[in-house]
Amino acid sequence: MRYFVADASQPIRYVSCGNLLSKQEFLHPRRNIDTYVLIMVKEGILFITQNGISYEIQPKQYLFLIANEEHYGHASSSGKLSYLWVHFAMERSAISSENADFVVEDYGRTKENPQESYYIIPEYGEISLTQRAPLLFNQLLDLSRQDHIYSNQILNYALSLLIMEISQEFIETYNKKEQKIPPNVARIMEWIRANYYKPLSVSEIANEFGYNTNYLSALFKKSTGNTLIYFINKTRIDISKSLISNYDISIKEAAFSCGFADEKYYMKTFKKMEDMTPTQYKKAFTKKMINR
Repeated sequence: MRYFVADASQPIRYVSCGNLLSKQEFLHPRRNIDTYVLIMVKEGILFITQNGISYEIQPKQYLFLIANEEHYGHASSSGKLSYLWVHFAMERSAISSENADFVVEDYGRTKENPQESYYIIPEYGEISLTQRAPLLFNQLLDLSRQDHIYSNQILNYALSLLIMEISQEFIETYNKKEQKIPPNVARIMEWIRANYYKPLSVSEIANEFGYNTNYLSALFKKSTGNTLIYFINKTRIDISKSLISNYDISIKEAAFSCGFADEKYYMKTFKKMEDMTPTQYKKAFTKKMINR
């Protein structure tokens, strides 16, 4: 897979965006255009080929289409397909590399090249559990509909923030791999992500995996830098953020759906982790829909 590095000292230039919605078979046209395109699938599967590689982009996945490089649909979607898209341009052509280590070491973590000075963009990737990228994409769509109010400059910055979020998610994922979390701890983390909605305690998790409670707590803290309780709550809060911003449910429903038995404890934990209340977050990130 290729990774693209671009100068982030200036905002990316927004061109256009929208939400494609197809209820029948959709085949992406063959084309070679002079703008970059970010596609983020919401529902269905998009079949598309770029640089000789065929992708099947599924929900919560994204793909960057590269300027002046041919891309085309190699198969038609079946059933409903919905994806967000944005066309954009950059002042300087992006540098590409297939070496993730080189990209992060040279452009993501050195003092000479601070992370905030560069966009580091994987050609293809997964949306993180926090769902921040889709939220920012929806905000960009909302702003684009109000061009009589906002100038193109705010669209440029909104788009740049979206690309920076994707860059940051990639770097965070890379750094976690570099931390070399033990396989047994990684399995526990994945199990918690799959069972976040259930009543969970350190002792219950220890029993599930056959560990002494104190030993597991110490192992998890040493391996990840956080306590088990913090990880459980962070996982639940991140998922609740997606629920309250993308679905018409109450704060109470979001809390119970994510495994919080006490609504007040949920609100207190949310405020501590996000520096705002769930209601404030819901008002700030309300799902916007555009069909073009």
